Amino acid sequence: MAFRVLLLLPLALMLSACAVSGLLPDWSSEDVAGPEPAYRFLIANHLPEVVGSPDSAGTLEISDVRRVDSLKGASWQVCVKAQKFPFPPRYYAVFFQREQIVQSRLSVLIDHCELQSFTSFDWKTEANNPPMP
Repeated sequence: MAFRVLLLLPLALMLSACAVSGLLPDWSSEDVAGPEPAYRFLIANHLPEVVGSPDSAGTLEISDVRRVDSLKGASWQVCVKAQKFPFPPRYYAVFFQREQIVQSRLSVLIDHCELQSFTSFDWKTEANNPPMP
């Protein structure tokens, strides 16, 4: 009996490792991030989820999209800068996978949003400007 248990134990351990591997994010696969998203359109249509009330956020600017490795795996990241004078700007990091926003938050140091170049972001116009298929 003990001999059978010793034979089956390695097999059980290997199979359990296969089951757990599906729960871990895939940081290297190109498929996880998907193609470059239509980020201006997506952020414009989900702006309240990113910055709260767009009308009270002040002047908005947006960075270019860039590929990053996040806790959720390979992603696309965009930074949004909200400037309401006389207060300092607030930076938000938005992460995409497969044309969907998977996370948005106030930027933290590792997001490098303060180092990005920004362009003006007219979110009302962008919300009505869907991407070409």
